[in-house]
Amino acid sequence: MPQRTSMPSLEQNENLSFQSQFKLDKAYYRECFEESEANGLAVKPKYGLLVLLITLGLFAIYGLQEHYVGNFLILLAVVECVAFYYRKAWWVIRQSYSRAAGNIVEVSISKIGINTKATHAEFSYPFDDLDKLVETNRGFLVFHQNKPSYISKSGLNEGAIAFLSEQSLK
Repeated sequence: MPQRTSMPSLEQNENLSFQSQFKLDKAYYRECFEESEANGLAVKPKYGLLVLLITLGLFAIYGLQEHYVGNFLILLAVVECVAFYYRKAWWVIRQSYSRAAGNIVEVSISKIGINTKATHAEFSYPFDDLDKLVETNRGFLVFHQNKPSYISKSGLNEGAIAFLSEQSLK
């Protein structure tokens, strides 16, 4: 797996404040997807939609004699299967072409919470308002208002990792 460009290491001062930076690149997006999927955020196949599309497609072909509509619906079901099979690559490519891609994100961790700042967005996650903080093998999933965010351990020093690990147990 390609290494992400390492930014200045995390600093800790007497106020228990950690600061770090990382770049939103393909390696980070891959890690984010893998850790999210491994921790229960995986998308399930849409079997109901597939059965509906194929059934409507067959009905259009054989019942209504509308071959174009039927073939289109069946092809749509095939595209849905392909999209599910390649969901990781598709998600990473979509993120790589977003306006956030390539930006440097500044992460600040204090006793109060986690703050992230990038060119186009700034987020604050107070520990009191978090739904949950889940430690994964390579990072932390931060759930705020039921929306997950991911922070990689690779840009954090041992003190920050220990502090977030302690927070995840609360």
